[in-house]
Amino acid sequence: HECVTIFFSDIVGFTDISGSFKPLQVMNMLDRLYYAFDVAARRHDVFKVETIGDAYMAVSNLVKKQDDHTKRIARFAVEAIRMANQTMLDESRPELGCVNIRVGFHSGPVVASVVGNVNPRFCLFGDTVNTASRMESTSEKNRIHMSEAATMNLLNQAPDMDVECRGRIQMKGKGEQMTFWLNPPGHREDFGFSRQRSATLQGDSEQPASDAHLPSKPPMVGRIWGPICSVTSSPVSSGKNLLSEQAL
Repeated sequence: HECVTIFFSDIVGFTDISGSFKPLQVMNMLDRLYYAFDVAARRHDVFKVETIGDAYMAVSNLVKKQDDHTKRIARFAVEAIRMANQTMLDESRPELGCVNIRVGFHSGPVVASVVGNVNPRFCLFGDTVNTASRMESTSEKNRIHMSEAATMNLLNQAPDMDVECRGRIQMKGKGEQMTFWLNPPGHREDFGFSRQRSATLQGDSEQPASDAHLPSKPPMVGRIWGPICSVTSSPVSSGKNLLSEQAL
């Protein structure tokens, strides 16, 4: 498959939760959480690959052609966080609060196959899987972390979505990578125009300083907020460097 988008999530503090909850309580929490995720996966037509402990893996553009595959995963990711935040850790003890998750996704090529003949599993192989997993592991509580390739796809498939440039981070086995946040609808941090401004993509023009911190729909692909990032290549989906950071 030349290009899919892979989603990973895990639960913040799961090791502590497992240490303080009885196994049956952990199983009950995961069952309620994954049931909600499965409902969302069907709603957004993304394919659930597997769950391993507290990790949930899904993919789009794999079992059927989906030209908007990154948008589907992005919207699924937003809903997954919302659903997690509505899932109580323990229904008998509501004072413990609800689940918090980390989310990450990446777009690129994969090979898919069923492996083994005893309890066979449908698996995905390739560096795209590793990168998607790194996006999740380097994410933050209740945030959606994206690679460059996924971000470029998303800006073309859903230019109205709220993307924020995180900047360059060190990733295990990958070195320094430029990554991005996807913010949920209605979320907008005021970065302060004197410190940072929105990135201008090809075909876009500067906004007046008075309203430069406000979201608007550009004429082409989308707007990135945060440290300045500009398009350096046409959008494709194989994990190549697509965006680069510029000094303010």
